[in-house]
Amino acid sequence: MALSLFVTTGNTAKAAEPDVTPAVTDDDSCGCHDLIPLTGVERNKIVAKFISSDEFKAKKSELLKSGFKWNGAHTIEVVLPAEGVTMVGVPFFSADGVPTVYVFINGVFVGTAPAE
Repeated sequence: MALSLFVTTGNTAKAAEPDVTPAVTDDDSCGCHDLIPLTGVERNKIVAKFISSDEFKAKKSELLKSGFKWNGAHTIEVVLPAEGVTMVGVPFFSADGVPTVYVFINGVFVGTAPAE
C-alpha cells in the first residue's frame, strides 16, 4: 500500500495558465487506493527478475551493512499502476525495528515510504 504514495497523475510541466482546480481534500479521490498488488505467477516472475538486478542487490547490500533487516522475497509487493510501469516495494526494518518500504519503479530506486 505504501507504493501508492509514489503514484501521481497529471501534467508536471504546465504552461503559464493559472491552475484554478480546487484543492482536493478527500484522499480517496486520487484513485491510487484502487491499486492492488499482484499475486501468483506473474508477481513471482517479476520478483525473481527484480531481486537478481544490480540495482536491488546494491541497495540491499547498503541497507544490510547499515543494520537493516530484510524478511525475504515473500514480503515484496508488486503493482502495475500503468502500462509499462512496474512498481516494486521492498520492506526493510531498521535496527530499531521500524519498517520502511524501499520503492523501485521499472527497476530504479526512487525513494522510501513509511510502511503501513
